[in-house]
Amino acid sequence: MSKVQVVCLDQVEGFQHGKDHYWYRPLLFGQNLFTYVAHVPPGGDMPADGHAEKEEFELGLFMLEGELEITCESERFNISPESAMLIPLGMSFGVKNHGEVTASFVLTFYPTPGIESLEWLRQRFAARGAALKSPEELKAMRVIDNQG
Repeated sequence: MSKVQVVCLDQVEGFQHGKDHYWYRPLLFGQNLFTYVAHVPPGGDMPADGHAEKEEFELGLFMLEGELEITCESERFNISPESAMLIPLGMSFGVKNHGEVTASFVLTFYPTPGIESLEWLRQRFAARGAALKSPEELKAMRVIDNQG
């Protein structure tokens, strides 16, 4: 059984999704779902290039700030704050930030992708030599946008 979890976003570092401009901050690790907040800087993207995960997860997206062009298979959608999107099982998706501010959104996976904890994720990224950003670096990325 999962435990109650309370997480403060400004205390969680960011993990680079791949060799793209998509950073995510893990929030909740449940038995049946996983949730993170993603940040995509201006000009940043994560291509919809047939991720293997598309056959494994149904995704729920809720836009917090900024705007994104989201590609699901061959369809494109423009998403703005306070908009939600269901990405059905079997669909690959990608994001592109054409705007001038960092776009942020919540993404929930069902079922969980097997990420056991924040510490487990840190160890996995360290072993791969993958990029991390501190909470301060991610906050600065958003503060620069807001001064803009």
